[in-house]
Order: sequence, then structure tokens, then C-alpha cells
Amino acid sequence: MEWAALKSKHVHAAYDADSRDLHVKFPGSPPMKHVDIPPHVYENLLETTDPYFYYNYYIAPSRVSQSSRHVSLSYALKLVLLLAVSSLLMVTSLDQGPNGVFEESELRSN
Repeated sequence: MEWAALKSKHVHAAYDADSRDLHVKFPGSPPMKHVDIPPHVYENLLETTDPYFYYNYYIAPSRVSQSSRHVSLSYALKLVLLLAVSSLLMVTSLDQGPNGVFEESELRSN
């Protein structure tokens, strides 16, 4: 798999016809891998005068994360944070009664 320069400065792409994997490299970022890309999409990317637009519109939605483990960890952390905030909101929606027992607020019970 060889890298080909696109018609935009410093943008390169490499295509593996057997696996239909496309790798695109923009300046200042690591190469991005895309799977199951038809050959004509790669050819159009090579020929277009605006590879940034073509990439963002036709190819970017098929990007494969380099670290799927990182993504799932991110979702897990968001879920834990959401549960913690929900628990905090539930606790703060209770008012402490005169005997030290938490009771539901009158405003919330209506």
C-alpha cells in the first residue's frame, strides 16, 4: 500500500484494494483508517480539486476509531458521571424533616 499525494498540499491517501481499506493523512494529525471503501471513492478522492470537502462529505462518516477501547471507556465514564449526577439530584430533592428524616418536599409532591 503506497501513499499518494492528493491535489491539496500535504494531504495523502493510501488504498488497499484487497481489503478496501482507505487511509487518509492530513497535516498535523495521525492517519485515519476507513473500511469498506469502494475503489471509485478512492479514485474520486485522488481526482477532486477539493479533497477536504470530498473527504468530509463522502468518507469521514465511515471512519474507524483507532482505539475502540478508548471509546467504550469514554462512554462508561459518561454513564458513571450521569448516574452520580442523577443520584445527587435525587438526594437534594428531599428535605430534612424535624425529626432528622428526609421527606419529599411539598412542592414536589403536588
